[in-house]
Amino acid sequence: MRSSRWIWFVPALLAVILLVGGCTSDSAASEEPPEETAARVEEVDESQPARIILTDRAQLRLGIETTPVRVLPGKPHGRATLIIPYSAVVYDADGESWAFAVRAPLTYQRVPILIDSIKNDRVTLSKGPAPGTQVVIVGAPELVGVEAGISGEE
Repeated sequence: MRSSRWIWFVPALLAVILLVGGCTSDSAASEEPPEETAARVEEVDESQPARIILTDRAQLRLGIETTPVRVLPGKPHGRATLIIPYSAVVYDADGESWAFAVRAPLTYQRVPILIDSIKNDRVTLSKGPAPGTQVVIVGAPELVGVEAGISGEE
């Protein structure tokens, strides 16, 4: 019977060690260096949306992907039709449509778009970024949150 007591003693001892080991003081946590800011929002002027500048790490974590704005030839006397994937479209609180354009490496800015039609994943625009402009197709909602000041903690 003596060995049966030890069977319960070992798990109880492990539980105590884990509980005590998990207790740390706040001073140890405050000694850590401050975490790098993942993104910076830079105001341009009141007439334009802010620019969002990400760190390399934030870019990778968000999985940002882009694609160029494509153009379909216009009608004989009309303008060319701009094409973007639907995943590039974001909406503001007023229902206005936007896309995030790449302004420089790791730098994004919302640009207004005017949607003519949406069919499957293809959006035709009558107004938008110039053909060839890279627009965000993965991570655009997260950029909206960064611009609005919403962190992942909320």
